[in-house]
Amino acid sequence: MRGWTMTAVGTDMRIRLLLPLLLLLAGAGHLHAQETVFYKCTDAQGKVSMQNGTPCTPGMQQEMRRIGEVKTLPVPTARPKPETSPAAPPQYGEFVQVGVPRAQHAPAAEAATLPAPPALFQCTSWKGETYLGETADPPPRCAPLQVVGIDGSAALGMGEACEMKQDSCEAIPEPQLCEAWYRRLDEADFKLRYADDQRRHELQRAFAAIAEQIRASRCATSVAKDPASP
Repeated sequence: MRGWTMTAVGTDMRIRLLLPLLLLLAGAGHLHAQETVFYKCTDAQGKVSMQNGTPCTPGMQQEMRRIGEVKTLPVPTARPKPETSPAAPPQYGEFVQVGVPRAQHAPAAEAATLPAPPALFQCTSWKGETYLGETADPPPRCAPLQVVGIDGSAALGMGEACEMKQDSCEAIPEPQLCEAWYRRLDEADFKLRYADDQRRHELQRAFAAIAEQIRASRCATSVAKDPASP
């Protein structure tokens, strides 16, 4: 009788020790996927840093990139929410501009008689960076090539080489030109606001040129009255 009691107690102890491990293994089958988000932060001096899951600090230009999914433990079940229209699917592999402060712009009614704004082009560089430009054929860029020595090792400091690559550009449709020019003005204002003394005059001229293009077109947000008019 004593030997049977010791065996029963030992079995009960083993079950208690193994129970948490069994529960953990059972829960492993319910893993689900969650996307990973990287933030590309650019300060006023043009320095770029990457952050995993943490938005950029205020005052920095922020771009967001979704690169896929990672396995995570399930979250607690939430109460059902009212049905809403489905959101647009996320764009994987592309940075989306989200960090430049946007002012509210709208063409003035009096600007409807002014000429259309100059053409703008949405361009993509060989590195995948996008920007707005005023020409469909920007100058080619030098894409660095790796230089190696005779033995195949990287020959740092021994020479440089590059391949000239052309950016690809597409014209922005005319109905979207005003919005594109407003975006360009906001980006120029952001750079000017956080510029150092060395670049302030250059950026000031660039901002003034963009503002003048808008002011002379049907995108103008205000139109000065002719003093001779009643």
